[in-house]
Parts: sequence; structure tokens; C-alpha cells
Amino acid sequence: MSNNKQDLTLVILAAGLGSRFGGDKQLAQLGPNDETMLELSLKSAYRAGFNRAVLVIRPELAPLLDEVLADKLASDFSCEYCIQALDDLPVAGREFADVAQRQKPWGTAHALWSARNHVHGPMAVINADDFYGDSAFSLLAEGLSTADEDWMMVAYPIGLTLSENGGVNRGLCQVEAGKLVDVAEWLDIRCEASGLTGTLDEQRFAIADDAVVSMTCWGFKPDIFEVVEQQFNQFLEYNGRHPKAECYLPTVVQARLDAPSAPQANKVVNVSVAQESWYGVTYPEDVAWVRDKLQQTLSK
Repeated sequence: MSNNKQDLTLVILAAGLGSRFGGDKQLAQLGPNDETMLELSLKSAYRAGFNRAVLVIRPELAPLLDEVLADKLASDFSCEYCIQALDDLPVAGREFADVAQRQKPWGTAHALWSARNHVHGPMAVINADDFYGDSAFSLLAEGLSTADEDWMMVAYPIGLTLSENGGVNRGLCQVEAGKLVDVAEWLDIRCEASGLTGTLDEQRFAIADDAVVSMTCWGFKPDIFEVVEQQFNQFLEYNGRHPKAECYLPTVVQARLDAPSAPQANKVVNVSVAQESWYGVTYPEDVAWVRDKLQQTLSK
């Protein structure tokens, strides 16, 4: 473990339903020793200097995760759960939300907001079912410890994040001089005969081969929760009665970048490009390939 003395929290978004995968991806044992991606991330974070984790989950996952993580974590690394509940909504947005008709969680922005009472310092935020590599957590720990107000992101080249088995959703980024200028959630990104394409605002566009994307590998300060609440209230006003619409973290980050009233110095999102490949499963057909890649990567 590093000698970093600052308290650093890893928030892991682990409440997803895995609809396209057909089950709980966060419980899939894909590592060379049957580790879950979640376990691999927790151990990487510990090596980088993080000293605690908050797992955002559905209630029924708690006993399953207890079993998966039993005796797997260092004694000086604390890990706690918080629940992403459909009816845990900001007061201002409740009147617009039809919780009874909701068919899935509200999205990554709401998942992070669910952890608001559990995190009071700098935090990294990742998905439970993705493999980021040790270097990503080292970059996050360094960035969170050296920039007082800045947020940050570890980005990945888009070509390293696609699936041969279907379209994927990614936060497509525009970066200038190491700073994030724009990020937007693109849907159903695929490699077709004509090149990369994806859907934005219900229209399909070409995507540059050298684009970088957000894989939900963020570094935030506690002011993130205020921005999330503002954006989630706005989302609920327009989408609160939609059974499947989701509020994404890239939307929240972009709102902070665009906020006219915020001082420019408080709107910086530093971007580091990952030094290792990202691996994740979107479809059941991805499992064998990811297992093989993790075996190769972690056996070096």
C-alpha cells in the first residue's frame, strides 16, 4: 500500500441489473482465481492508497457480496454498503417521479447520489463489473491527493472498450490540454463496415477511431453531490414518469463544466489516459474473451 495519508474512498456502483448480460455482472467470477471484477478493483484501490470503499447496491445483493468478499480484503481497509433505492429521491424532484412504474434503477448519477451520506472527502467512482487495471487507481489516488478543487477522469481509447457481440454505451469525451471540455453519453456504439458509429440524442453519427471515452472511472470531491442533486431534479422533471430513462454521470459532469455561475477555476476536470486496457462484459458472449484477457494480464 502507498504512503498516502489522505483518506480516499472508492465508491463502487454495483446496483445494476445486467439486463443485456442476463444476470448480476458484479458477481461474475472472471479473474484467473475466480475473482469478481469488484474484488480485483478493491485490491487495486488498496494498493494505490485508498483506505475505504462504499458499495452502492440493491438490498438482495448484500448477503451474496458478503460471501464473495469474505476474508478477501485487508484488515485496515473498510468496506460498507449503501442501498440505491428507487424511492430515495431529492425532495424537489419527488412530485415528478412515478416510482411505482419504474422498471430499473435511475442510473449512475442517482447511484452516486445514494452514497451522499457515506462519503465526506475525495472519492473515486467506478463500476463494479469493469476491470480498470492498477495504473488507473494510482492515477486517481495521485490526482485526488494533489488537486484541491479539481475533479478528474481516467479515460480509455474507444477501441479498447468495444464488444464484438453488440453495441455498448460510452461517455464520449472531448479533451484539450489534458482538461475535459465535453462529455456526453453515447448509446449503442458499434464497429461497422463504415467505421465506428453511435447514437446521440436518438440520431446515429460517425465516431472518430482515436476518440477517448469515460468508463465510469472518475475522481470527485464532495461538491459532486450538490451538482448531482441539481441535475437529477431536472432529469426527474422531464423523465420522472418514464419507466426506463436514466440519469448519467457524464450529464452531471457536463453540467458543472457548463455552469455559467461557477468560477472557471472550480470547473476543472483533469483527464489522464489509462496506461492499461479496460475489460468488461456487456453480453454473455463476452465472458470467455474477458476471462482469457484477465488471465494473460494478471499472470504477468
